[in-house]
Amino acid sequence: MNRTPLLGDRVRVSPAYSWAKGAIATVMGGVQGDAMKFRRIVHYSDGPRTYYFLAFDQPQVDGSGDGPYIGAEIDSQYVELLDS
Repeated sequence: MNRTPLLGDRVRVSPAYSWAKGAIATVMGGVQGDAMKFRRIVHYSDGPRTYYFLAFDQPQVDGSGDGPYIGAEIDSQYVELLDS
């Protein structure tokens, strides 16, 4: 059964993403306004995109060499749910 990731799920960042390629992470809550959310929707001219707040198992360096980061917001199309 395919489903979208939920809070606490284990995921992998797709190797096709711009950074954190293949990183294993947990979907975590992030701050959005005054509330804790585990994903957010951003509206672009070509439509909405969903982003997940992830906590990496191992800190990651971004494409510019900055970091290491313990977590990040990653576009949902690059977040792969791990088998439970």
